[in-house]
Amino acid sequence: MENSTEVLFSTIVSTMIDNLTNNSNYSDLDLLAFTEESRIEAIVYSVLFLLASSGNIPVFISLIRGRRRRSRIEEMIFHLTIADLIVTFVMIPLEISWRITVEWIAGDALCRIMLFFRAFGPYLSSMILVCISIDRFTAIVYPLSVNVAQKRVRWMLRYAWAGSFVCSIPQRPKMSPWNPSIDN
Repeated sequence: MENSTEVLFSTIVSTMIDNLTNNSNYSDLDLLAFTEESRIEAIVYSVLFLLASSGNIPVFISLIRGRRRRSRIEEMIFHLTIADLIVTFVMIPLEISWRITVEWIAGDALCRIMLFFRAFGPYLSSMILVCISIDRFTAIVYPLSVNVAQKRVRWMLRYAWAGSFVCSIPQRPKMSPWNPSIDN
């Protein structure tokens, strides 16, 4: 008697083989269509846009108005706000427009630029959150190294921006959701 894992695995494999060998024609499916799901996604993204912009713009303005020398955490929150604004004003409208139009009509160059920013915003946001975590850890472990901490924060932020840039570069529209027919 086979154990339950083998039975489950054989069932999954046989189902996959049946689906692949089935006479279903994927070209008959209209993958590029505005559906009810697309409408709901556009509405959800719109609500997220309103929430993100109403939360990040006041923080950004208050940090800009404070001309005094910022603390380490304020400096990192400022950069995190910039990253969140990139997500809010580049990535979210891009997703909304994709859900509504279902087709990319702006050309290959703009597609590559937008795919870069689509990846850059979340990368930058994540990397700055890591910088904040490292800074808070070192502030607890080494509470008296204030001068070293200021320099470390500047370098961490530089690395976060550079790392986000490098990680976002290889965006290719070959399998882009906007144009699945591009063949590079």
